[in-house]
Amino acid sequence: MEPDKDLYFMLRNAVDLFTRINNRLDVAGEENIPEYGGALVCPSHFNFSDPFFVASGVRNRILHFLAWHGIEEMALVGPVFKKVGVMHAIKESYGVAQDKQEAGQVLGDLEKLLRDGDLVVIFPEGAINHWISPFGNGLKEFKPGALRLAARAGVPIIPVGLKGTRWVVPNIINFHDFGGPDEGFWIPAVLPVKVKVRFGAPFDVDPAAADDRAVAAKEADRLRDTIERIIDRM
Repeated sequence: MEPDKDLYFMLRNAVDLFTRINNRLDVAGEENIPEYGGALVCPSHFNFSDPFFVASGVRNRILHFLAWHGIEEMALVGPVFKKVGVMHAIKESYGVAQDKQEAGQVLGDLEKLLRDGDLVVIFPEGAINHWISPFGNGLKEFKPGALRLAARAGVPIIPVGLKGTRWVVPNIINFHDFGGPDEGFWIPAVLPVKVKVRFGAPFDVDPAAADDRAVAAKEADRLRDTIERIIDRM
């Protein structure tokens, strides 16, 4: 499905205006987004709102997102996301695909987009950081799938640090964090918390990460360390 460019940029510009007023959005590093050519954008992940802030930071290019299936099932925003055509959803729980065949097909579609010169966004942590959480404020473990995808597509990774987004939408708790089921409680509100977005310099992934899980895991650690440094400087 081809994205609806007019609808995408109309929504993106509206979100950008809202976040710059409501959240005093502060973006830096836009020069690290290539004007053309494929790249895998990998941000930190704290909140349901993260994709909107990342999109606000990229003015002139469409972003395709690997997304949690629950977004498409939301009553109000789901149909809109489907119409825009940039959300590529898989059934997953905490970054673990529930339907391997479906996940393989979606990742194959994203690899083709990257090879064709598009920008794709994947959150390597695979889950947000809830307000009540045993993980504190830090980054969680990065899953290696994004690194394997970048290596297979032969595109660079753009690391992205987000600060402040954890408190924008009240993601109160998910019982999975404490050993329970993947069920939780959140409040559909957008709080006026200041948010910063920083796009880091692109870097190339070791090509061996495409097929070697150990190399991919090592590259995932490198990406996590890079984003951690970006956040520390914010």
